[in-house]
Amino acid sequence: MKFNEQEYIHSGQLEQYCLGLLDTSEAQEVEQLANEYPAIREELDRLTMALAHYSADEPVMPRTGLKNRVMVALSQLGEAPAFDLDNLPLINALSDADQWQRSVATIEPPADFGNVFGHVLRQNEGVEQFLVWVRHSINPEDHHDERESFLILEGRCECSIGGERIQLSAGDYLDVPLDLEHTVRVISNTPVKAIIQRLKTA
Repeated sequence: MKFNEQEYIHSGQLEQYCLGLLDTSEAQEVEQLANEYPAIREELDRLTMALAHYSADEPVMPRTGLKNRVMVALSQLGEAPAFDLDNLPLINALSDADQWQRSVATIEPPADFGNVFGHVLRQNEGVEQFLVWVRHSINPEDHHDERESFLILEGRCECSIGGERIQLSAGDYLDVPLDLEHTVRVISNTPVKAIIQRLKTA
């Protein structure tokens, strides 16, 4: 079967060659055919000149701030949106610590806070939620009429619950059983930052 130059020219292979999209063997085939067939050489030269002219045009400058908006959008791909601080969900074992971290990112403790600093996120008859920073430890406590749980956002700590020791770090969730004394001791060089939640049982 006779080689059809025009069919090859319209196949898109020459354009891909000019754009550097062909593998080595395909690129060598284009060069060989261009040496054998004048029509292919002419079209290849035309495409090369057109691309050179196009790239020599004045570049189009994007509007100010576009790069920042694009980079922010790219950085947020796949991320769950931040929570509405006026309509927070309850934390549980499936809570996304990164999502909570983004949601409370604007809340900061005073630089000179002592051992513990807390910020009320939600407080009503049945639910209390706090954003808490702890530098050293939380004294022993137990709860008889509310279930306490916490989600660690930053730092590492060791919790002692009824004599059992559990180490937690960012992303970990712990549900504290009723009537068991528990303590928290920070074991990281930086304060622990956590969401503490208390649910009334009666």
